[in-house]
Amino acid sequence: MSRIGIFGNIVTPQSVINNSTLLIEEKRIVGINRSNEPELKVDTKYDFSGKYIYPGLIDLHLHGALGQDVTDGDFNGLKEITKYFAKCGVTGFLATTVSESYSRLKKAIVTVSKFKNDHTSHSQILGIHLEGPYLSEGRRGAHTTKNIRMPNLIEMEEFLNINPGLIKRVTLAPELPGSLELIEFLSKQGVCVSLGHSQADQETCYLAYRKGARLVTHLFNGMDPLNHRKPNLLSFALGFEDITVELIADMIHVHPDIIKIALKCKDEDHFIAVSDAVRPTGFQDGEYEFGGELMTVENGIARMKSTMSLAGSTTSLNRCLANLRSHFQISHQRLAQIGSLIPAQLIGMEHQIGSLEINKNADIAVFDDELNCYAAFIHGEKFDMK
Repeated sequence: MSRIGIFGNIVTPQSVINNSTLLIEEKRIVGINRSNEPELKVDTKYDFSGKYIYPGLIDLHLHGALGQDVTDGDFNGLKEITKYFAKCGVTGFLATTVSESYSRLKKAIVTVSKFKNDHTSHSQILGIHLEGPYLSEGRRGAHTTKNIRMPNLIEMEEFLNINPGLIKRVTLAPELPGSLELIEFLSKQGVCVSLGHSQADQETCYLAYRKGARLVTHLFNGMDPLNHRKPNLLSFALGFEDITVELIADMIHVHPDIIKIALKCKDEDHFIAVSDAVRPTGFQDGEYEFGGELMTVENGIARMKSTMSLAGSTTSLNRCLANLRSHFQISHQRLAQIGSLIPAQLIGMEHQIGSLEINKNADIAVFDDELNCYAAFIHGEKFDMK
């Protein structure tokens, strides 16, 4: 049995343990050899002096990169996506679909199901996030009108039955007829239900929470703005302490001054960052397809060509965390919670991944102070960053 040691500043849920060695055996974390303890023997040691050893990042909202999109249902495309994000320190993510026809969504789910079982050396697809198709027309954003529709329990059951347990998150608008019943059904299946692309009032949001919804999709985007006379999804997200919010921290979707308000409203256990990365991520400006329509990318900002609505980001999760650190001086310890532990908890995988603790999977990322990624380990194996 070989033992691997990774030396650096180890970011745990309790603290940052400087100049110590994370110990790995059989693809799992087995301990930490601290600087004030006798040095333990390892078979292979990686020295990342001055760098930060993080749990691998977990992105719960990721559509694609390098010209590829999860909704394409393309096996080779998924391979390109998983390789790209491993280089960013994202060791696991939810493959996120956009609102599409039944047949295209089914194809995407089937493809992810097959891919997930065959590929373990890249960033891991932890499951699927269905963003839509049960969304509000008035807050559809980049989702095309022809593909959004009313909640359909039979359709959702068919999607779930393709590979039980694969769909780990669904974003929907709670005000639509049938949504509350669907939220209750999904929650009982262990699916994380997220409220988004919605014009719901606050009362409906509380009803959705009581039915099992636990997350709000891309805070401030895809929802009505704050109205001091008409409480809505945004007031619910900011004011209700038990709901978790995700935020696209590319500093384009939400102005830094507004992010500051969100950070003051939400405690450390109810705020996560996501990339919402789309097809052009890692590529140059130009025109790309998204949900059956064209998006245009200029200066790294993706917008739907027909409406100029923002259409996801071209930023990886580590860069989003870097933005939070540079603008708000957030500690590495909290960034690891925002980018790994809380996402793992939301999809019920915190006992396997999400933090550097004994017996958890050795999914690890190595960053400098600005969150540039120097290395990634998938199940204890060093990923080839070339």
